Amino acid sequence: MKPAPWRGVLVGTAVGLGGCSFAPDPEPPPAQLALPRAYEADTATVEPDVRYWWHAFGDSVLNQIVDTALRANLDIHEAAARVTEIENRYRIAQSPLSPNISMAANATHQSSPANTGIGGAISGGGDGPSRPQFDRFEFTTYSVSLGLTYELDVWGKLRNDARAAIRDYEATRDDLETVRLGVAATAISTYFEIRDLERQVAFARENADVLGERSEITESRYLRGLVSSFELYTIRQLFRQAQAGVPVLETQLEDARGRLAVLLGRYPHGLTAILAGPNTPQMLLTDVPPAVPVRLLEQRPDVRAAARRLDAARYRIGARKAELFPSITISATGGLQSSSVENILDIDQYFTNFVGGLLAPIFAGGRLRANVRVAAAQYEQQVAAFSRTLLTAVKDVETGLVNLANERRRYEVLLEQREDARASLDLQIQRFRQGVGDYVAYLDARTSFVSAERAVSDAERRLTNARVTLHRALGGTWTDTPDDTVLTEEQG
Repeated sequence: MKPAPWRGVLVGTAVGLGGCSFAPDPEPPPAQLALPRAYEADTATVEPDVRYWWHAFGDSVLNQIVDTALRANLDIHEAAARVTEIENRYRIAQSPLSPNISMAANATHQSSPANTGIGGAISGGGDGPSRPQFDRFEFTTYSVSLGLTYELDVWGKLRNDARAAIRDYEATRDDLETVRLGVAATAISTYFEIRDLERQVAFARENADVLGERSEITESRYLRGLVSSFELYTIRQLFRQAQAGVPVLETQLEDARGRLAVLLGRYPHGLTAILAGPNTPQMLLTDVPPAVPVRLLEQRPDVRAAARRLDAARYRIGARKAELFPSITISATGGLQSSSVENILDIDQYFTNFVGGLLAPIFAGGRLRANVRVAAAQYEQQVAAFSRTLLTAVKDVETGLVNLANERRRYEVLLEQREDARASLDLQIQRFRQGVGDYVAYLDARTSFVSAERAVSDAERRLTNARVTLHRALGGTWTDTPDDTVLTEEQG
């Protein structure tokens, strides 16, 4: 059988011109070119192992909370649905690269007077010897056909749009990882906030009890003329302040529990069973070796997303430029046609139709060139957005390193302060038992020790937050990468 004449044109044009593209070459923004070789506060040379790093706290409750948050958090579910949406938008954008093939089955019946249309033209439309011997024309036609339409992507418009769409899809996947990273970090910080507030409430109640006892003793001594009214009122004020601080801390604790419940996609009462587990977190005082900036580009999802959106904007410039040139389309239809259902499958009843077209823009009121300028402006916006994201990422790591080091020093100082307060309390207890000490001095030493305990507990939370913030700044992959395969430009 002789090949259709348009097939060679299609193949030859696609091979000869298929590689044409007007997308500009990628150029790294100045902020990327100026990246430092290492962080100023970076003293480590080993790359961090950040996967499941919170397991080092040795707290099974924390592990359960993070796992639950990554599985049930509604922000993650929303971001995952957005990934599915963008994935299918990519498939839609890629579909014009393949021919559009459709099948049709039709049955038509036409009935018209014989003195109209062709019949009227033959007979002259009036009475006479040429008038047809019948009054009407009736036709019934059955057909089954396959149709093909295809636009030759001579200038790369369709390919560039498809490449931009896949970059958007990949950026949305990175957005999902950013959300997962944020949810994990927030869950960890909120959990340690709850544990700290539980201790703070206990310390505040203990402090209020001690000051209450101290106030009673001072009042008794005042009535005996042993102390001044100024000392009495001072102790009472401290007692009232301690009492007033307890409800505030209880409210903060309830709020923290509520925020953690929302992160876990449940109501607050659903946390009771989880938080009832053992509370045994250990402080992590080991160094967190940061990655170098080049590694940051690969590891931090928001930087990857910004880079991919920059690439998508570059491809869209090429797609809009291609619209300035003629588009070539072909369409072909072939099938079987008969006036009766019995003969519809007879191969001799075939019909074919082929149409090739070229559409060249002549005047569109400046719309096409304006589209090019819009794409170029969007590219410049993405250059600025990527540069800002990169600068912010480096700043976050630099600040996180300094903050972690400072919080560690503060924590160590407060540990020493607590040891001094413990030694003072032990001394007062020993003196009191030996009969040479004052009970009031013991109560004061106990108050100081409780205050030191509260300060250490707060420092532990701040140190943990500093560590979590640094891991978040480094873009640590704390969760398994999704199993679904990333689409490539060749996949549909």
